[in-house]
Amino acid sequence: MENQTSPLRQYQRQPKLFINLPSNGKWYDEHTVADGSTADLAVFSMTASDEIGFKTPDALINGQATTKTMKSCIPALLNPWNIRTIDTDSILIAIRMATYGQNMSVSTICSKCKEQNAYEVDLQRYLDYYATKIYNDTVIYNDFRVKLFPLTYQQWTDIQKKQTAFQRSLNLQIPRITDEKQKEEAIQSIIDQINELTVVSIFDQVQSIEVNNEIETDKKEIINFLSNQDVEFFHKIKNTIEQNVKEWSLPTEDVECGNCKNKEKLKVSLDSSDFFVQG
Repeated sequence: MENQTSPLRQYQRQPKLFINLPSNGKWYDEHTVADGSTADLAVFSMTASDEIGFKTPDALINGQATTKTMKSCIPALLNPWNIRTIDTDSILIAIRMATYGQNMSVSTICSKCKEQNAYEVDLQRYLDYYATKIYNDTVIYNDFRVKLFPLTYQQWTDIQKKQTAFQRSLNLQIPRITDEKQKEEAIQSIIDQINELTVVSIFDQVQSIEVNNEIETDKKEIINFLSNQDVEFFHKIKNTIEQNVKEWSLPTEDVECGNCKNKEKLKVSLDSSDFFVQG
């Protein structure tokens, strides 16, 4: 049989836009992003398979749908699990823009008159917003200089899964315990695990600690050291991380109710379950 090139090949997906990652590739290598470059990354629209993945609850919870779509729509992302969280919002926004267009319709209920309103949100504004953000990666405490880096998408997903499991236990399993003492012990156990998860998530964002011109990068040594330091040192790091999270959150939208003219602040959600749907 004669091997002929299919006429359909010339109609394959083409890039719809190009983006620069806000991190500027600071913590990436050629194994995470092709050629180690995070500038002018081609963004393709989602396929039918990508869209269906966002309607599968298990795939959303474990992050598989998101990482699969990242790699499908931005082929330069060789290992999406290793993408830092300060880049993920821009990536998801760009993919939605490439698939459904620059504007997104958002519905909300007026807090005053309970009227449902629909608003058009310009997603390009969010990409421009993230392009101006600067990640604070340095904490100074006495003679110590701590360097931070954002969580990877893998680390963030693992934390979300554990938090979901803890919440499920509090809502479903704890109420079934009839013995009050056992119930109190079970609740305290979950609280202890939540607190431990918080501490671990902070430690995971410490890249190195420098003192007297010597630098420690070994994760075990860093955790052991910080675990035995004054709580003030821990809070200094934690506060910087929390400020970064706040700084890198999506800006609010000023909206007005069409019925009663009540003015409010609208926070757009990038939750994958409702963000990647037509509208």
